[in-house]
Amino acid sequence: MSKKKRGLKWHSDAQQKQYEREARLQYGPSEVNESIGRWNSYSKARQEAIKAEGGQIYIDLAEAMEAGLGAADENVRDILERWQRHLRHFYEPSLERLRGLGQLYNSHPEFIANFQDIHPDLPAYLERVIEAYVDVLETAELERMLAEDEALEQRRGRLSS
Repeated sequence: MSKKKRGLKWHSDAQQKQYEREARLQYGPSEVNESIGRWNSYSKARQEAIKAEGGQIYIDLAEAMEAGLGAADENVRDILERWQRHLRHFYEPSLERLRGLGQLYNSHPEFIANFQDIHPDLPAYLERVIEAYVDVLETAELERMLAEDEALEQRRGRLSS
């Protein structure tokens, strides 16, 4: 890992309020208020542990990137599964939101700067591996739905014969 082994920088209270306003406009007040309520329900010690966990996830992804691991690597998928579970401390992340976060990490100036503090190439890497991760999750979900549809059709066929 490069000399920059810091985790994420957490923003000020004023920045947090601005992010909350932006999120309310994008996602609606009920979802944002639920997320804030979820976060505020944690003790200060738990909040610090969650922050540390999140920072470690991004450091682990930077180390995977430096090791040349791509999105198909099992270790990268494992880290991304931890990332997805970590997000549940704040909200239930849909596949669309996961994909959007990957894009945001490499397009929003503050996210870019924060992730570049960990590693200069991390924002682009995050976008690539998250995109591939979500593609795999979407494919699995489609296959599950198709299998359910097929099973339903088979049951209907047995009932009508």
